[in-house]
Amino acid sequence: MPDKHLDIYLLRCLRAFVEEAHVTKAAERMGSTQPAMSAVLRRLRGIFNDPLLVRTEKGMVPTERARELAATLGAAIDTIDRALVADQPFDPGTAELTFELAASESVSFMLLPSLIERMRQLAPRVQLRVRIPELQRARQALEEGEIDLLLSFTRTAPEGLRSSALWAQKLTVIAARSHPLNGELTLDAFLRWPHAGHKLGRGGSSIEVAVDAALQQLGRERRMGVWLPSAIAVPAVVSRTDFLATIPVGIADRFAPLLGLQTFPPPLALAEVRVGMYWHDRMHQNPPHKWLRQVVRDVAGKLAAQAPSARPD
Repeated sequence: MPDKHLDIYLLRCLRAFVEEAHVTKAAERMGSTQPAMSAVLRRLRGIFNDPLLVRTEKGMVPTERARELAATLGAAIDTIDRALVADQPFDPGTAELTFELAASESVSFMLLPSLIERMRQLAPRVQLRVRIPELQRARQALEEGEIDLLLSFTRTAPEGLRSSALWAQKLTVIAARSHPLNGELTLDAFLRWPHAGHKLGRGGSSIEVAVDAALQQLGRERRMGVWLPSAIAVPAVVSRTDFLATIPVGIADRFAPLLGLQTFPPPLALAEVRVGMYWHDRMHQNPPHKWLRQVVRDVAGKLAAQAPSARPD
């Protein structure tokens, strides 16, 4: 039986140790000092009779026991947090908390500067921690509390999640200004030249999947010149090669004058990309998260209104 004095603070520290895998970073997350968190880690090791964090060649890693504890106790922490705030008004001006977001790189580029600026105005003590989403396990990450909100081009909400549309954008094809295309992009030309694509893990992004699906309906296939792990790197690569790429108009509008790109309407039927936010039902009535979602909606709506290439969905 664990120590009866295992309090909520120790449980939060345990989760911080597992998620950060670093004593100093866990201390920063908890607003503590490195020596104090080292003392907490020693106490937790004694309580659970497990090292919890072990040193490897790649740095500190959580033990399997630590991961199991964090997953199980994390749900308990969330339950307690919801109970504590359920009947309390949320004051963003004085709140001190951290929201965990997962956002695709393109969405981060378009949305986060304005979102963070607005949150600094409304909630100066609230912190955002943003990571690249793993779309294959988005539902699990939201369900287990690894992230609070997913912002992505995901076309449909993963099963079991709530969602809200933010804005929609058309797709455009980009090429270097020096590319031999002569002012018009036909389907044959689209297929004649190699393409630069954005790849997430083992598969292409939702945009790349949509392009290939549209070509497949025509019985055609494009030739890939390079797969890149960064969506923002695609325009830079296109500007220095004879590659083509299909990207959201909003991204093309930002990079075309900087990199010397020309843009073309896609020579095949492609639906607009729809950016949405997704969250788990466990946070649906949570006052801080309701506030966060509304701020995201407001910021996204203003951005869509300012950009002729985007529209609120």
